[in-house]
Amino acid sequence: MNKRFLIPGLTFLVLLCLFIPFYFHYRFREENAVLLSKEKARPPLVQVMRIYPENKETELILPSFLEAINITPIWARTNGYLSNWMVDIGDKVKAGDLLACIDTPDVDQEVVQAEGDLGAAIAKESIAKITAERGTSLYKHNPEAISKEEVDQMITAHHQAIADVEGAKGRLGRFKYLQGFKNLYAPFDGTIIERDIDIGSLITEGSNHNTQQIFQIAKSDILRAFVNVPQNYFHLIKNGMEAEVTIPQFPKKIFIGRIDRNAGALDPVARTLLTQVNLVNKKDELLPGLYAEVKFKFPAEKKNFVVPVEAVIIRSGPPYIAVVDSHNKVHLQEVKIGRDYGSHVEIVQGLSNGDEIISRATDRIREGMEIRKCKKDERP
Repeated sequence: MNKRFLIPGLTFLVLLCLFIPFYFHYRFREENAVLLSKEKARPPLVQVMRIYPENKETELILPSFLEAINITPIWARTNGYLSNWMVDIGDKVKAGDLLACIDTPDVDQEVVQAEGDLGAAIAKESIAKITAERGTSLYKHNPEAISKEEVDQMITAHHQAIADVEGAKGRLGRFKYLQGFKNLYAPFDGTIIERDIDIGSLITEGSNHNTQQIFQIAKSDILRAFVNVPQNYFHLIKNGMEAEVTIPQFPKKIFIGRIDRNAGALDPVARTLLTQVNLVNKKDELLPGLYAEVKFKFPAEKKNFVVPVEAVIIRSGPPYIAVVDSHNKVHLQEVKIGRDYGSHVEIVQGLSNGDEIISRATDRIREGMEIRKCKKDERP
C-alpha cells in the first residue's frame, strides 16, 4: 500500500470511530426528547377507585371493674361480746343462715329489769282501777260523801297507771327486740367476703365510725360493671343493649352483658354518662373486683366513606378529593374529614355513593384536567 494514503486513511478511520458514537448518542437524545414531549402532551396515567359507603359498626372500649349485684356489710344491732361465728371468708350462705352469736349480758339484765318494771306498773294500774271504781260508785250513791273533784283525780290516776303499763311494755319490748339480735343471720344468698371479728370481740350496736363491721356478704350470681361513656356516644346508649366484657385472665373468652340502666345525666366535669352493665355469673367464673374492659358496638349512624390518605389533597384551604367524571375529567371536590385511621381516613361529607376518585393524587392533579386510568396490574 502506498504510504502516501496510509496516514490520511488512518486519520479518517479515527475520526469515523469518534463520530459514530457521538452521532448515535445525539439521535438517542433527540428520540427520547420527542417521546418525552409526546408523553407530557398525553393525559397523565393515574390509579382510580370507586367508593362505596362504609357501614362498619362503631366500637367503643372502656375500662371498668366488676362489682357484685348486692354487697353489704353486716353490723351488730345490739351490744355484747362475740361468743361464736359459724362462717368464714369464701363460705357460701343462704338467706336466713346463722352467721354468728353474740353474748348480750347487759341487754339480758335490761330485760329482767324491764319485766320487773312492767309487773310493778301492772300492780299500780290494778290498784288505781279499783280506787277509781270505788270512788265513782260512792259518788253515785252519796254525792256528799266524796267530792266530784276527788273522783276525777282517781280516774286520772287510773289513766296514768294504764299509760305507765304501756310504757313499761314498750321498754320491755325494745330490750327483747335487741336481745333478738344476739344471733346474726344472712340477709340474702351470697358469699362471705370479709370477716372482721373473732371470738371475744367487743360488739357495739350501730354502724358509725366507732363500731366494727362483723361480716361483709356479696351476691355475685349477677355482676355489674360501671363505665363512663363519653359525651360523643351518650345518645347511642340504650337500656337492654348488649355489651362484650373481656377479662385479661380469659383472653379467648367474651362474656356477654347488657346495659341495665344509666344515670340519665352527664357528669358536668368529665362530660361522661355513668352506665351500668349487668353480667350473668351463674357458674361463678368471675369474681367481684376483677378488672374488665367493656366493648359497645354501635350501628353506623351515617353512610361515610373510607379512602386512602394519599387520595386527600391538602394545599391551601380545605381538603379536596379528585373525583373523575364519565369523560375522565377531574373535579376537585371539597370534603370534610372524620376519623383518622392512619393509612386511611373517613370522609363524612362531600362524596357520593359510587364516585370514582383518584386513589393517589399528586401535585400534577388540577381542576378540569383529563386523565388516563390505570388498567389492572398497570402502574402510573
